[in-house]
Amino acid sequence: MLRAFFHPTFIYLTFAGNVLLLLAVTAVYFLEKDVPSPMNSYFNCLWWGISTITTVAYGDLLPVTLGGRIIAIGLMYTGTVLFITFTGFLVSVWMKEEVEAEIRPLENEMLEEEKETAQIEEKLGQILERLDRLEKK
Repeated sequence: MLRAFFHPTFIYLTFAGNVLLLLAVTAVYFLEKDVPSPMNSYFNCLWWGISTITTVAYGDLLPVTLGGRIIAIGLMYTGTVLFITFTGFLVSVWMKEEVEAEIRPLENEMLEEEKETAQIEEKLGQILERLDRLEKK
């Protein structure tokens, strides 16, 4: 179960999400720092960015510039897409493990049945050979 968190796809998504978050936060900080806005410190912008990308969005901090609002829309969309992607990835990894655990005994059973079938076919071949010899006599 924990193996999914060390999968390269999970690591890539985490890295990409954090890079996008920091780029958006930095851009909004530079857009908002010189205008009358509650987002006048990098920490406030970081707080806003994290609450926005996680789709919590308390509403206590809002960008007031057009550029900041456009970045906010992109960050909201990115957060939603990232969480959908994370969820889909984790569920697929966990379901794969679950399905493999259920299939493994069935595969073993099939192998045993194939061995038994091969043994039966071998015995049947021997019986047919004996019948052929008896008919020739």
